[in-house]
Amino acid sequence: MKYDITLERIANCYYNLGLERARLRDLSGAAELLKKALHYDKYQREARNLLGLIFFEMGEVADALVQWVISMNLLPEDNLADYYLDEIQRKPAILRICSDNVKRYNQALDYAQHNNEDLAVFQLNQVIADSPNYVKAHILLALLYMKRSDWVKAGKSLYLVLKIDRNNPKALVLMDIVKKNTGRAEIEQNRLKNVFSHRKMTDDDVLIPQEIKQLSPWSVSLLLVLGAVIGLFVYYLMMLPAGIRSANTKNNQELISYTEKLDAANQKLSNMEEQNSKLQKDYDEAKASLDRYENQNASFMAQYQSLVNINNALSTGDILTAADAYIKLDPSSITDESLQNMLSSVKSQMEGNVFQRLQELGTAAWNSGKTEEALRYYSLSVQIRREAENLFLLARLQQTMGNTAEANQNFDAVVGEFPGSPYAERARSARGY
Repeated sequence: MKYDITLERIANCYYNLGLERARLRDLSGAAELLKKALHYDKYQREARNLLGLIFFEMGEVADALVQWVISMNLLPEDNLADYYLDEIQRKPAILRICSDNVKRYNQALDYAQHNNEDLAVFQLNQVIADSPNYVKAHILLALLYMKRSDWVKAGKSLYLVLKIDRNNPKALVLMDIVKKNTGRAEIEQNRLKNVFSHRKMTDDDVLIPQEIKQLSPWSVSLLLVLGAVIGLFVYYLMMLPAGIRSANTKNNQELISYTEKLDAANQKLSNMEEQNSKLQKDYDEAKASLDRYENQNASFMAQYQSLVNINNALSTGDILTAADAYIKLDPSSITDESLQNMLSSVKSQMEGNVFQRLQELGTAAWNSGKTEEALRYYSLSVQIRREAENLFLLARLQQTMGNTAEANQNFDAVVGEFPGSPYAERARSARGY
């Protein structure tokens, strides 16, 4: 428990540093500090929400949504992430524009990699027109301008990046290159030299001391010798014995003090070694817990993404994609309550009407002579929900295609699993017994 409090304090320190960086528009630096805060305390809600806001400000909407969804799943009560997600859901145009911009950015990147700079520049200008804060698009556009030696336009793009994220490392490096090629670096260096330079002193600046009375060399020598003799006499007569005694007493006291300090230091070292051993043990336990959480979190995100993909495919009518993703799910591994609710909704649709629709598409394909296509539809329908009808149709198609062993196996399944259905007798007849 003591070590958990220490981790929480470290996370809070990183969060405060990240918040200060964010206020200064150093978004890249703030993001790194907030990631460290979350490394030490995954429940640091303010750090995760602020990281999402920074991603959103830099045009990375998908990354922002991931942080807010995780925040809501970890701490759903009184969470600002709920407000952010609600605002985006009430404005679906934002998600559509951001999704389109990501596709256009990737297309521009592909154009740039295949030496189609003109098309890449055109795409990036469209992206920036829709999302002026998309930092990655500005930097890629600046690189394309630099490749053309159009340093002024490259500088303008990098200037916009530094307005959004004042210490963006990539933009700073590229801006140095742009300044060297435009002469700005030399101008700024000369300005610094002028600011920190000093003018030379002139004769008018020299302070001439007032004239003093000079002593003769003999007088000076006599005074020095006399002063030295008197000083030695007083020292040996009065001060030396007392000084020796005082020095001995002081040395003894210092020796006692050093001995006491050494004993205290040894005791402190022993205590620190014990504390260090305990802290190391606590650290190992905390690291093991963190590793387990990261693995669970990765599994959660993969399951969440699969369910979202199935829902998206169903909403667009792409039942083949939905069916392929659904049969790959492992429902037993989904233990999160929110994901179980999503799974229940998806399962209701897939086993309610999608499997029947696949069966109908298979029959239509078979009637059109597209046996391979029909085989795929029937197979997906059976994998989603085994019924006497779709299982019998699959077996008949396999029999027609010459896959006798597989067909007989499915005929036997119809008879064994659905003995009271009308298809059981038809399966026996087709099977030949």
